[in-house]
Amino acid sequence: MKKLTLFILIIFFAGCTIAQRNPKNWAESTLSQLSLREKIAQMMIFRMNMRFKDISEKKWNEIIQLIKTDGIGGIHLWSGDASSSLIYINEIQNKSRIPIILDADIEYGLNQRFPSGTDFPPMMAIAATGNPENAYLVGKIVAEESRAVGIQWNLSPVVDVNNNPANPIINTRSFGENAEIVERYAVPYMKGLQDNGMLATAKHFPGHGDTETDSHSSLAMIPSDSSRLWTVEIAPFQAMSDAGVDAIMVAHIHAPEFQKESDSPASLDSFWIQTILREKIGFKGVVITDGMGMGGIVKNYSDAFALVETIKAGSDVVIQNYDLKGSIDIIEQAVLRDEIPITRINSAALKMLKLKQKVGLHHTATLSSAHARKILNKEENKSIASQIASEAITCVKNNLNLIPLASDSNSHLFVMDIYDSKNNHTLSNVNKGLKKSGLNFKSIQIDESDTDEYLKTLIDNIPSNSRILLNVFVNQKAWKNEIYLSKKLTNFVRSLMNVSNDIILASLGTPYLIQDFPEIPVYLCAYKNNQVMQRALVKALIGKTRISGKLPVTIPGVAAIGDGTVIEKKKYTQKKNNYSSGKEIIQVMPSEIGVNTENLSKLLKESVDDKAWPGGVLLAAKDGNIFIKEAVGYHTYEKNRKTRTSDIFDIASITKVISTTSAIMKLVEEEKINLNDPVVKYLPEFKGKQSKYFKKKSKITIRNLLTHTSGLAPFKQFYLMESNVRVRLDSLYNIEPETGLEEKMIYSDIGIILLGKLVEKVSSVRLDLFVDSLIFDPMGMTSTFYNPKSDKKHRIVPTEVSELYREGLIHSEVHDENAHSLGGVAGHAGLFSTVRDLSRFSQMMLNKGLYGWTRIFRSETVELFTQRANIIKGSSRCLGWDSPEGEASGGVYLSDSSFGHTGFTGTSLWIDPENNIIVILLTNAVHPNRSAKNPKYYEWRQRIHSGVYETLGFNEKNPNLKLKSRWQKLSQID
Repeated sequence: MKKLTLFILIIFFAGCTIAQRNPKNWAESTLSQLSLREKIAQMMIFRMNMRFKDISEKKWNEIIQLIKTDGIGGIHLWSGDASSSLIYINEIQNKSRIPIILDADIEYGLNQRFPSGTDFPPMMAIAATGNPENAYLVGKIVAEESRAVGIQWNLSPVVDVNNNPANPIINTRSFGENAEIVERYAVPYMKGLQDNGMLATAKHFPGHGDTETDSHSSLAMIPSDSSRLWTVEIAPFQAMSDAGVDAIMVAHIHAPEFQKESDSPASLDSFWIQTILREKIGFKGVVITDGMGMGGIVKNYSDAFALVETIKAGSDVVIQNYDLKGSIDIIEQAVLRDEIPITRINSAALKMLKLKQKVGLHHTATLSSAHARKILNKEENKSIASQIASEAITCVKNNLNLIPLASDSNSHLFVMDIYDSKNNHTLSNVNKGLKKSGLNFKSIQIDESDTDEYLKTLIDNIPSNSRILLNVFVNQKAWKNEIYLSKKLTNFVRSLMNVSNDIILASLGTPYLIQDFPEIPVYLCAYKNNQVMQRALVKALIGKTRISGKLPVTIPGVAAIGDGTVIEKKKYTQKKNNYSSGKEIIQVMPSEIGVNTENLSKLLKESVDDKAWPGGVLLAAKDGNIFIKEAVGYHTYEKNRKTRTSDIFDIASITKVISTTSAIMKLVEEEKINLNDPVVKYLPEFKGKQSKYFKKKSKITIRNLLTHTSGLAPFKQFYLMESNVRVRLDSLYNIEPETGLEEKMIYSDIGIILLGKLVEKVSSVRLDLFVDSLIFDPMGMTSTFYNPKSDKKHRIVPTEVSELYREGLIHSEVHDENAHSLGGVAGHAGLFSTVRDLSRFSQMMLNKGLYGWTRIFRSETVELFTQRANIIKGSSRCLGWDSPEGEASGGVYLSDSSFGHTGFTGTSLWIDPENNIIVILLTNAVHPNRSAKNPKYYEWRQRIHSGVYETLGFNEKNPNLKLKSRWQKLSQID
């Protein structure tokens, strides 16, 4: 009998989960029992909601299968309900060998995710109360309620400093516009969470406040000034680290002039995670990524590339992109091939296990429904939230003393709800609340879908000098990318201002709304459109509560930080479209598209060893997937600075197609010019002063200049003329033709310089400003420009050591002498760019003018400009662009439909629509002087372009193209 009892006890304890053993050293002992895949799984966050799921539901079966195999580190909850949460979390925890941590973004109360939670004001509203104790109270209640439904980890508070009114995603999620305000409220909010059993996270490192880009949509950029970063953006993270925050979320943002690799998001960059966060700030806790499915990542990198890089950079926990098993597979392979050290995995997994131990999951991971019923829906919590909301309402302006609203007024009162998106004219809670108060008014709802005719009808039916209350709902939202009213709704409000002076503007969202309407006499900030803030606004409007909030931000031109008029309380006696977006280029692991780039990397190294150029960057993409983006060599032969993939190059004559040809394409589309029009129609001065050439020059068309068939000379040394741009331009316009019109193709810088001046004449805008506003800025080409600013110099690769027109090393100014003498902005040369920016442009051209949802050119325009013009029989010239022929610079595998261009400094770009391939090679082959280019630069340029195609499996040369003699004997490309 004793033996039987002993046997039963052994079986019982053997069946216990890891969560029940070794409580003191639980994290360490648990780690020692995990396989490599299980350790990686601990680093991964699965995403789901907690709503009813039947046994056949795909997400449910996926999570059960994951639990049975590798396990799950954590689950990120988007939403749910308490009853489902209690059932499913208990079932999941009981099935899991290692307890699972649950996290959520809970920034303004559990109600944000679970209806039974308390609805709280946003963080900026909390700061508007002027009382940090309110922040602690909110943290406390959030922790209590969240733990009751099984959430142990809050991915909050936001500690970004919102000092940019145009920020489309942070805004009222931030406590305020300076580091002191953020620290004053973020630390007690964190303490409120931690003191009540919940983990806290400071986000979005290194600071998402001063950007006008939503990283949900694309990579966001913050200022790069070092002292500014440390005193503003980074300061709250230092304070939170010093105060003992559990985790810091690293964001998909970059400060290009501050960090070493300017293109890399902080989430993939060891400079931010290791050097700044770990070493300089001294943070010892967990580093968690922002969602890896956000545009800042997926528009630039493949999932595999991003996963590997973020873990190498130092991220401990990854909110992976909806494929947990695939993510584990990727990281396992990276560890097995020694790309990620096992020590990195062990350290990260241990950190996650210690978080679980801190919140007591090693003791018990299941939930009590009785406890949840005690905690949730408490009137006490709702009362606290209501009081904080009332304290937050801020009266920025009350010039006409129109509030509190009077019920006995004889004037007409209109209450309008204005929504920045389609809303089906839903009655707001403000409107409902005012109706319940007994106030007499006419209610109107307006949203973005309303027609101009409808809006005009509304205005025509409002009597002059009526009182008008505008409840405007403009809030930050992921992927929305803006935080203001549309032009149509803005014009509507301005039309109302012409009808009446007695307007009250109430913003239930961004406090900066008043900037568009500074003349409006009364302005209230309620900071968000959730129920608690709408109800607080109603009470403020009717005088039921005291208005005492103070602005935590400056509203430029309207109000200063800390402003707010105190008003004492008084007795009251979006049509779904059928369009598809253009492919956006991303970086992938070569193995993802079945290629091995080792030989290509060897070729790059050999080119430098052979002194074809000091350094360069190669980017190649297939089907929109960048499979190699590699830097080689140094900026100069002195080897003081290694070349980086984010380096900026003088692209010389590639300017002709990226800038000038693009500008001509735009003017053609706008019907401002016609390709067959004579140049003198737009530039009459081009006729010149020599009458014997008048007739001949008057026949030269825009098409002739684009195709180099005008008969103009290739080049003239304008830069040797006296130092006066006007004199040089006079010489340009008076140039005499070298041959007859369309007699032969003469590649002419002069013709393209003229086209640049034609663009400026027709558009009345300088060429650089024209292309930046219409091409580069919409495309996100942030490192493409003429005349680089001094703060870019460290990224710019120098060109020649000049002994003629200029003396010494040419660095951070245009190499081309004529472009330099014309002020740095010219049609033929002067542009600087990176492989990243040029790849975006090239992909847009492959997409026939579309990049993402941004239309740059019409498809027919791209087709017209990129096919051979055939003005001269046998000429390779397209309109602006070139096409492959002979010993093609783009290699011997280009299809006949390919188009591209080269630059004298050592740059080349080829786009192959038939094979959907882009190859960009940027070098400074003119260093130390231009004589160094021949012949090795030309040989290696062709070899590397050909090597890209060989890497992709091409082995049949285009019969119209031929190898340079150096390579003809190589069997692999014979």
